[in-house]
Amino acid sequence: MSIQDTPPPDRPAASAASDAPGASQSATPTPSIAPAEPTTLYGVGTDILQISRVVGVMERTGGRFAERVLGPEELKVYHARQNRSAVRGLAYLCTRFAAKEAVSKAIGLGMRWPMTWRAVQTLNAPSGKPVVVASGELAEWLAARQLSIEISITDEKEYAVAFAIASRKIASENTQ
Repeated sequence: MSIQDTPPPDRPAASAASDAPGASQSATPTPSIAPAEPTTLYGVGTDILQISRVVGVMERTGGRFAERVLGPEELKVYHARQNRSAVRGLAYLCTRFAAKEAVSKAIGLGMRWPMTWRAVQTLNAPSGKPVVVASGELAEWLAARQLSIEISITDEKEYAVAFAIASRKIASENTQ
């Protein structure tokens, strides 16, 4: 049994008979996961943001904070959400701000060139999964280092949180 085939500790391993074609399957099948390409960890970043702080900044700047921080695609989503619900618009802004902070930490630049607020956007795949999209010189910087970034974001009433992992693909022996 390989690591990918190892059942969770609370589930027994399937017998060979139950894996046979035509054998009955449980009501909750274990998903099949294809092995990922091997990567090495480059960096990890996290950020937690108290939403009330952003409320204060938005009041002081007359809303310009969103224009300064969000990328063009994020800004479209922000305005759409803001028009439907001020609370959800604010939560969106806060999760994206936290994501930018987490990404800047994961890649080790902080908020220094080529990392800028608008150079990295956290958009959603059709499935809803958040996806990091870099542009301009930051995209070139990431590509030159063969870095990819995974992001997780969440918000609650008082806080927005983001967790980013930057990794580098390990070249296989066939591509060297």
